Amino acid sequence: MTASTLDEQRAELSAEFPGWTIVYTRPAGRVRWWATRGLVRERMDERGGFTTWSAEDLRRRLRGAAGNRRPMSAR
Repeated sequence: MTASTLDEQRAELSAEFPGWTIVYTRPAGRVRWWATRGLVRERMDERGGFTTWSAEDLRRRLRGAAGNRRPMSAR
């Protein structure tokens, strides 16, 4: 995957989830995605940060995070 494609995916995630900082790294040739919001690393937990191996997995996890859930439709 090219850097420009990764940058485009990062920009889409950042636009979809304002308030989260989205970054990617490339350890050992793989792409690793990170999302954090408002917490220092020493106090980070599942409410303030995620790490995944794909942009789509990160998107799914962010959608399920507290404060990012879509309202339930009325039945």
